Amino acid sequence: MLYLESLYSKNANNMKKSVIRELLKLTQQPEIISFAGGLPDPDTFPVEDLHQAADLVFTKHARVALQYGTTEGDNELRAELVKFEERQGHKIGPDNLLITSASQQALDMIPKIFIDPGDYVIAERPTYVGAIQALQSYQGRMLGIPACCDNDGMDMDELEKRYTKAKADGASIKYIYVIPDFQNPSGICWSLQARKALVAFAYKYDLLIVEDAPYREIRFLGEHQPSIYQLDQEMENRGIVIGLKTFSKILAPGVRMGWIVARPEIIQKLVVAKQAVDLCTNVFSQKWLAEYLRTGKIYEVIKNTCNLYRDKRNFMCEMLEKHLPKRSDLFWTKPEGGLFLWIALPKFINTEEMIVKAVAEKVAYVVGSAFYFDEPEHNAMRINFSYSSKTQIEEGVRRLARVIKAEIVAHEAGRHSVAAPEGV
Repeated sequence: MLYLESLYSKNANNMKKSVIRELLKLTQQPEIISFAGGLPDPDTFPVEDLHQAADLVFTKHARVALQYGTTEGDNELRAELVKFEERQGHKIGPDNLLITSASQQALDMIPKIFIDPGDYVIAERPTYVGAIQALQSYQGRMLGIPACCDNDGMDMDELEKRYTKAKADGASIKYIYVIPDFQNPSGICWSLQARKALVAFAYKYDLLIVEDAPYREIRFLGEHQPSIYQLDQEMENRGIVIGLKTFSKILAPGVRMGWIVARPEIIQKLVVAKQAVDLCTNVFSQKWLAEYLRTGKIYEVIKNTCNLYRDKRNFMCEMLEKHLPKRSDLFWTKPEGGLFLWIALPKFINTEEMIVKAVAEKVAYVVGSAFYFDEPEHNAMRINFSYSSKTQIEEGVRRLARVIKAEIVAHEAGRHSVAAPEGV
């Protein structure tokens, strides 16, 4: 019998399944209320407008749309994205853009061009599981940095200390990966001070910054902050930031379309990497999105999405406050945008073990340990508030609270049932 393990490459053997994707298989039963996926609310999808844009492609561009395209991306779509980025405060041209098959392809290509086996990437602790997967597949490592006490960015003292130690130990560190706007999984948003401090740190040590911003436009509370890409342009304009964007959260995930913004020489290296993967992104979809963006209706979609998610986020926080036990060691983030919040439970609760009990109660979440490269913390979970209805949110939180309370009761009963030694 052929022993495949001996034939797979080291990269293949180093690949890990997505915990989230595997968990989603468990939660497809209709009676389960799932807070696990990062699914947008389908009511936000502009179905009729997208339908009309698709019809226009067949009417105006059918022969081109059904043909191969350039690796860099459709010129009309790139032109529309230049306008979109200019509204975000970014000064770019078409040479700064590469169209990708959503941002996950970008997350795979970036370590492909920068990481040799054993190289390090600095990242938040916790961080996006898809970025961890991509790095692992190229035998890279993560130097994890916790958030500061205010939960508004990396702890810069820890960053300096851990970076210095890693370099003294001989580590090769290539770039910093961050999600500064409504981070996945925690939901936190970086302050202006933290963003500037990160750029200054990257300048000091000649590092690139990969700014993953899938949720940036989904701000529904608080004050808008400049992107790290914008701050680099405003500070010393060294071109050290690679920005990743996607239509998955601001339009519809099914279009599977994203883009990278970076200085031209980085874009050209990524073009070569992409040619080995898929030659070009779906040409029809690019023409389709270019037609849709030309209408300007995406900004109304984003506005309506923000309004809907604000309402759902507020309601979920109300339900958590109502149903979860009141303890100093049980708390959650209150995001100003995005799709997720992070619940930290007492240290004695292991959410990996508890997920089986939660699914039995017909509710699901993502275990917090999935979002760590190493030394995971086991007492947290990521919760999605964008997909479920209010009725589902209320019932799902009620079910989840029952499971958590049972864990606390079991722990307390076990602690108090230990007999005292004789003579005490």
